[in-house]
Amino acid sequence: MKDLISKLGYDFQNKTLIEKALTHKSHSSENNERLEFLGDALLNLYVTEYLYNKFDTLDEGKLTQFKATIVSRENLTKIAHDLGLSKFVRTSKGENLEGTSIPGNTVEAIIGAIYLDSNYLKVKKVLNKILKANLLLLEENTDLKDPKSKLQEHLQKSNFQLPIYSLKQKGSKEKKIYFKVFCEVKDLNLTSTGSGLSRKKAELNAAQKILDKIGV
Repeated sequence: MKDLISKLGYDFQNKTLIEKALTHKSHSSENNERLEFLGDALLNLYVTEYLYNKFDTLDEGKLTQFKATIVSRENLTKIAHDLGLSKFVRTSKGENLEGTSIPGNTVEAIIGAIYLDSNYLKVKKVLNKILKANLLLLEENTDLKDPKSKLQEHLQKSNFQLPIYSLKQKGSKEKKIYFKVFCEVKDLNLTSTGSGLSRKKAELNAAQKILDKIGV
């Protein structure tokens, strides 16, 4: 159990919660099904929150696609394997975990148990740890990076100066505030003007126009 606690980065105050989280319904009526239900909701909240804040230029369809991959039974089963849960899950005698949803469900139950034992902040800390590989893959995926980040990385590879963004105009249009931003890349002698309903969105728009010009 110490190995599991170490991999989770969390030690339970109420030991009966982790014991229950590791107990399948085939073993006892005091099982992890309700904890799994709670953990599933917490996992979805965490991943949704992470994707929404990290990738603010992705549309709802893409966000849903990536969330589905992270919370998929296949991925949770892999996480269960990495945590070594097969050594701790209690099932009926002869129950084979291979090819079943039990390992992944147990991961969700553990998440629910951590929440009841502490709070959502502790849950987030544990999920940051056990989902680290998944989140790093997303962050390293150049297709998911916002235009400003992609432009900056492209320029840094060539040791060029970073782009300069300056507010060109702020006004209202059809009762909505809009911004226009000027972007200049001196080493490439390129400029662009971006617009959006916030300065950040205007800068992203300007950066994308530069990327389009250089074919990135």
